[in-house]
Amino acid sequence: MSPAVPAPWNTIVPRTAEPSPGERTAQTGPGWSWTAYFLPWRLGEPVPRHRWATFGTAAQAIGDLLRCLDDGAAGDRCAAELRARRHLGELVLCDGKDRAYVVTELGPGVHLSVAAAARFAVWHAEAAPRRWEIIAAGRPVLF
Repeated sequence: MSPAVPAPWNTIVPRTAEPSPGERTAQTGPGWSWTAYFLPWRLGEPVPRHRWATFGTAAQAIGDLLRCLDDGAAGDRCAAELRARRHLGELVLCDGKDRAYVVTELGPGVHLSVAAAARFAVWHAEAAPRRWEIIAAGRPVLF
C-alpha cells in the first residue's frame, strides 16, 4: 500500500496558519497523527481526510484535533466529548453516523496514512456489530 498524496480536497488544517504545539511536517513516524473518516459506516472503504502532519506526543496530536474541531461547526459536540474524557493515547472518536476521528501512534518509518488505516480497520471490525447502537446514541462516543 503506497502512502496517499496530499491534495487540497483531502487536507485538514486549522483555520489559522500558525502550527500547533509539537507539529512537524513529517508524514512518517516516530510520532502521532490523526485522521478523519467521513461516513464510517458506508459500504466499501470510507475516504480518509488526513492531517498531513505528525506530533511528538499523543497529547499534542489530540490538542491539534481539538483545534481543528473547534475551527469547524461540525466538531463542536466531538470536541466537548474529547475534552470531557481527557483521553491521552490512541483513540477513535465517532460522532455517530457522519465522522470518525482516529488518533494513532506512528512507529519509526511508518507513514501516517498506513497507521490510520490499520487503526481504523481494527476499530471498525470491533464497532460494526454495534453501529446502530452507536448511531442511535445521538452523541459522540469515544473508544
